[in-house]
Amino acid sequence: MCAHLSLDSFRLLIKSGYHDPRAGCNEEAQRQLNVARSNVASVALRFVESGISSVIDDVVFPNWEPAGLDRWRRAFEPFEIDCVAIIPQWEVILDRNAARLSVDKIPVEMLRQIYDDMSGWSDGPDVPVVDRSALSTAGTISEIARLFPSGATGQPTP
Repeated sequence: MCAHLSLDSFRLLIKSGYHDPRAGCNEEAQRQLNVARSNVASVALRFVESGISSVIDDVVFPNWEPAGLDRWRRAFEPFEIDCVAIIPQWEVILDRNAARLSVDKIPVEMLRQIYDDMSGWSDGPDVPVVDRSALSTAGTISEIARLFPSGATGQPTP
């Protein structure tokens, strides 16, 4: 069993005073991201304690600390986490963005910046990169379980 936890879903629970990072990063947007990250980590740990693995869906940049992997590592201390970069092909990203409701669409310039920043994961050997262009969510989770077979059991590693 595996749970899929989206950081965006937790951020969007804020109904009054929400700061959308697409409008630009500021102190309040970062604070809300930090709170959402903490909540996601808490829920993921509860799932793992119940024998259910968790995959966390978030944009994590290899070279930008405010949205970097170290923030997730701190949220899960003292447990270790595995990271995989899921980067579909650019054309697939554009198609998926076009299919979103207009309120959820990301400006193409911002999408390109995210895509270019995420491609930095390809330069390092520590984080595997999965091309999700032709994979469903279930197929992506299966690929992650294949990459991290010891983590697929749902047991935390202190």
